[in-house]
Amino acid sequence: MKIKRDKKTLKKYESDASKIHGHAVGVLIPATIKEICKAVSSNSNITPRGAGTGLSGGAVPENGLVIEMNKFNKILKFDKKEKTIAVQAGVVLDVLNKYLEKKGLEFPINPSSHAVCEIGGMIATNAVGSRAVKYGKTSDWIKWLEIVDKDGNLQKKTGKEIYDYAGLEGITGIIAKACLMLSEKKQRTANFMEIDTMKEVVELVKKLKMNSDVSMIEFFGKQVSEFSNLEKKYHLLIEYESEHGHLKEDEYKKILALRDRLYPTLVCRGCPKIEDPLVHLDAVEKLMKFLEKNEIPVFGHLGVGILHPCFSKEKEPLIDDMMKLVKKLHGKISGEHGIGLLKRKYLERFDKKIYLNVKKRLDPKNKFNPGKIIRMRG
Repeated sequence: MKIKRDKKTLKKYESDASKIHGHAVGVLIPATIKEICKAVSSNSNITPRGAGTGLSGGAVPENGLVIEMNKFNKILKFDKKEKTIAVQAGVVLDVLNKYLEKKGLEFPINPSSHAVCEIGGMIATNAVGSRAVKYGKTSDWIKWLEIVDKDGNLQKKTGKEIYDYAGLEGITGIIAKACLMLSEKKQRTANFMEIDTMKEVVELVKKLKMNSDVSMIEFFGKQVSEFSNLEKKYHLLIEYESEHGHLKEDEYKKILALRDRLYPTLVCRGCPKIEDPLVHLDAVEKLMKFLEKNEIPVFGHLGVGILHPCFSKEKEPLIDDMMKLVKKLHGKISGEHGIGLLKRKYLERFDKKIYLNVKKRLDPKNKFNPGKIIRMRG
């Protein structure tokens, strides 16, 4: 087991896509379960890391050993009859779906980072993505997990135990393997609509959610539309698992690619700080009123109430005001990116207590990903 400690390597692993910087004391890139177990049993401060695409600082080490899972990337066992597949945590989502495409199946959770994100990271953040309106969260598609626990032992988790790890951002153990349930790969089409008012947007989304063929309802705010060289209006990208959409084949792929470019486009426009509040559909207009008043560009998965406002450096102080409004609207401060370091200060006392109880039960010595979501004292 070789732990890298040279300055060049450490610097590479001291941040993730959030751009928050921490401090690593070493980096391990394991290829076997044995290496992971040994590292966990002999170290007291461990930060698991997938592709580093997280936007909340969940993979930023705080004076710890980084265990990067990208070489732990084998597709293990495909069960055609059960429509399941066992994979190691470092398997990239697009690689998995390319393998499954030949079998007429797919893993249907579709974050915009699908080309690079890894299964372990998706599980740790309980990734949602653009097809959540039909397929839900990553945890809805897990049959079992294999976890390396605080003592360096490998354990299989099923049923309700899965929720001790899915969405817990690496604070309870290291996700080593997963058995994922699969869906038949569908032939998809899309419509792309211009809409004048948010009231019309919300009413249309409510109707679309009742259509079982709809698998995606993606929202473009007016500024985002303008930045994407579209008419400065609201736009909805609606994906169908039928022939109902007018955009097919290459046109369909082109519109999906436009959606995937939204965040990079906003970064280039000087708005790199992306948030992910979740509010009920009936509260969307109130949140949008605040964002538009302050000229904050926004897009999101409107079918499930997740918006992605993107802030320039100058407007970052408005994030506090936005979070207060989200709480007032009975929403959640994070719909899919996780809490990590970035949103820890916004957690309600009740939520902190829940996380703390799970942490004390599974990792009482605070070995895994210390400082993320909550801070343990003592």
